[in-house]
Amino acid sequence: MGSWGCPHESEGRCRRVANRDCDPGMKGCVLHGKVAFSNPTKNSPRIRSRHGVREDPPTEARRDARGRRR
Repeated sequence: MGSWGCPHESEGRCRRVANRDCDPGMKGCVLHGKVAFSNPTKNSPRIRSRHGVREDPPTEARRDARGRRR
């Protein structure tokens, strides 16, 4: 099994994205919008639409009478 190492990652931190914790695919990452991840929440909207993954709209049960989220 192989692995991938990011040139911007140093000790678990991302030097490209304001020294935040390294999270492959986060906005600003060199992988964002270029590859498809197995976790659909990490994919950009463009990748999600290409793979036919739709986000579930919020259900009415999760909102109160005024339409606010609970």
